[in-house]
Amino acid sequence: MKYIFRNSNLNVALLLGLAGLLSCTNPSLNKTVNKLPNVVFILADDIGYGDLARYGGKLPTPNLDKLADSGIRFTDAHSPAALCAPSRFSMLTGSYPYRSHSAGGAWNTNTPSIFSDPNGHTKARRMVTVAEVLKKAGYRTAFFGKSHLGGDVYDTNGNIIRDQKDISNMDLSKGVHNSINEFGFDYSYSLPSGIQHEPFAFFENGKFAPFDPNKPADNSSTKMWLNGRYEGDNGTSQIVEHGRKAGIGDEDYNSSQTGIMMINKSLEFIDNHLHQNKDNGEDKPFMLYFASQAIHVPHTPPDDYDGDASEINEQVNGMTGGPTGDFVYELDMQVGKIIQKLEEEGLTENTIIFFTSDNGALWPRICDFGDPEHDNNGPLRDYKASVYEGGHRVPFIIKWPGKVAPGIVSNEPVLSQDWVATMYELTNQNMEDDQAMDCTSLLQLITGKRQSKEPLHPFIIYQAGYAYDGAIREGNWVLLVDRENKATELYNLKTDLAQEINLIEKKEHEDLIKRLRETFLKHNDHINETQEPRTTKAFRVARQQSI
Repeated sequence: MKYIFRNSNLNVALLLGLAGLLSCTNPSLNKTVNKLPNVVFILADDIGYGDLARYGGKLPTPNLDKLADSGIRFTDAHSPAALCAPSRFSMLTGSYPYRSHSAGGAWNTNTPSIFSDPNGHTKARRMVTVAEVLKKAGYRTAFFGKSHLGGDVYDTNGNIIRDQKDISNMDLSKGVHNSINEFGFDYSYSLPSGIQHEPFAFFENGKFAPFDPNKPADNSSTKMWLNGRYEGDNGTSQIVEHGRKAGIGDEDYNSSQTGIMMINKSLEFIDNHLHQNKDNGEDKPFMLYFASQAIHVPHTPPDDYDGDASEINEQVNGMTGGPTGDFVYELDMQVGKIIQKLEEEGLTENTIIFFTSDNGALWPRICDFGDPEHDNNGPLRDYKASVYEGGHRVPFIIKWPGKVAPGIVSNEPVLSQDWVATMYELTNQNMEDDQAMDCTSLLQLITGKRQSKEPLHPFIIYQAGYAYDGAIREGNWVLLVDRENKATELYNLKTDLAQEINLIEKKEHEDLIKRLRETFLKHNDHINETQEPRTTKAFRVARQQSI
């Protein structure tokens, strides 16, 4: 096990952690000891390995720095795919993207729910989400931000839209169905296609939620948007993917304000959660899944994060000298707002926070970070959408006071979707054999209780953008497999992290190449209809555990 401890107080922290969370199945345990933690999962958009200061970035990210210093920071963590839509399926299910009905992801609202299972690979005929797992354990669950999870939308005649070119005919008043709330989330406030594509609108629990709450939630509050920049009172909005055909959206839509609105709704959810607990005499924990719009294009930071630019109190635009850098700064502010709220409500000590990104760094040609010394991908090769390390190696941070010692840096290879298996173990629930098929719990590792020296993942499968190209990782070896299932490149990350020396022609590696390719194709033959075996063991509750 490659696990580096960089904290002299580790043993003290772990001893304190012995009085922590215990199995909720034992009724004799003291309730305060037995209490499940709140869970906050923050998913950044297009944040690269080198974008954060603690990962070598040159931009100010004080809140994320503090988060990393307060818990464990992984240096060898990977998103399940090198693009956002396929990764988002995996982040919620714990299964690789190719196990969904659309290996390339559900990019638009014309795609059926990515959690549906038309091929019948699961007994439930659907993919179970981590929200459902936590809800079963008594959590109140909420989703905020970009979904890219598909669903059902309709035109004004009530016809379901399945052709992308018809999304502009969407009747927003009919909402979005079979998408988020139907798969374990009690509450949702979502941008179905993020800030880059229609519909340019928020949906609250699946219903159209106008930017101006005083306007009716029907088509009279919509308009068609074309590419361009649109000045607002607190920042400039931009439409970027509708140069030829206008896209439907809220008539007051402003991309620069979306992050503020998402954060405000998130903090409101925490307030409502606490009030509900008090009113109902409950002590439910909550799970808050925050899928930030930052830093996907368009890079449109707000002027002032309090929403009123008449007097600048929380400046964002102009803080780094470039709009992309300012967007990173906004992301850091979002993290800070959530942490501050937890502190104000006395929830910090019993909340576990995860932070990661949906894929690797953005291409430099579309970025302006302000600081020319900022390298958003550090030593890694290539960027978003690529099967090379730069496409999927991402920041991954976990904070859990009293359970995870502060200041830990781990170089254990992990997947960010491992948090799903972690929630199974945290709540003492068995996995079905056909669910969460490619994740393994991090609970024993992050709490310092893991004794095995074996890697958490015997091997890891990587996916490029649209599932055309893939790779398999075993130890330090990475074998690339193209869309024709041909092994094309072999790298040793221990000696060649930048992946500059292709060893595919070396005779001494022939057996290794053959074995890795066979393992890859056994688990991913690039055919959706095939039901491939698990890559990780299904979690089973063996005994009551003390964490």
